Amino acid sequence: MKSAGVGNGGLFTESYCNICNAQLISESQRVAHYESKKHANKVRLFYMLHPEDGGPPSKRLRPDNPTLQQ
Repeated sequence: MKSAGVGNGGLFTESYCNICNAQLISESQRVAHYESKKHANKVRLFYMLHPEDGGPPSKRLRPDNPTLQQ
C-alpha cells in the first residue's frame, strides 16, 4: 500500500494507520485493517471534520443509465 495523506508522515503507511492509531505488522493485518468497515468509517469521519485536507478519494461514478448511451 502506498503512503497517502497529509503532511510529512501521511495518513496511511505500510506500518501504521494514523487515523485509527493502529500499528500494522504483517501484510495480512494491513489488508484486513484497510479493508475493514471500522477503518472506512473513521476515514469518512476524518474527512468530514477536515475538509481542508482535500476530502476522501473520489469513487468512479457509473453513468445514470448506461443503456441510453449508443
